[in-house]
Amino acid sequence: MSPGALYRYYPSKEAIIEAIAEEERIDAAACVAALHGEGSLVDRITAVGMEYLRQTLDPDTGGLMVEIWSESIRNTALGQRFHEIEAEVRRAFHAALLRAQEDGEIDPGIDIDVVLTVLFAIGDGLVMRLQIEDDADIETIEPYLRRVIKGLLGAP
Repeated sequence: MSPGALYRYYPSKEAIIEAIAEEERIDAAACVAALHGEGSLVDRITAVGMEYLRQTLDPDTGGLMVEIWSESIRNTALGQRFHEIEAEVRRAFHAALLRAQEDGEIDPGIDIDVVLTVLFAIGDGLVMRLQIEDDADIETIEPYLRRVIKGLLGAP
């Protein structure tokens, strides 16, 4: 779609990015729903992470998340919107990790907030790396991502 045609549907760049933010919120909610599925927490987090990576590799929107992250740093209103979305995701992950600690599924001594920061940084880093290494086979990442998650959570 040409820029001129795009602006027939959206009045500004901010409106375009807000529409993208809303779509990201919906996608994030769907990903987070998988945290409450079957299997171990390591399996569920790995599945969520892999689905997130697959979504960011879509050829139509591949590098878009990287651009949106950059724009959200410059644009404080947009940054606030994406911060809200990430806070929703973080709360869901936090609750899942806390339940797993209480159930004895993961190390009760880990600092959940620090683990989440590391997990999210790994995910964000993989998104950027996969944009650079566009020939990478994403499915080969899964067993290594699982190992990292298992190690971070102190899962048996």
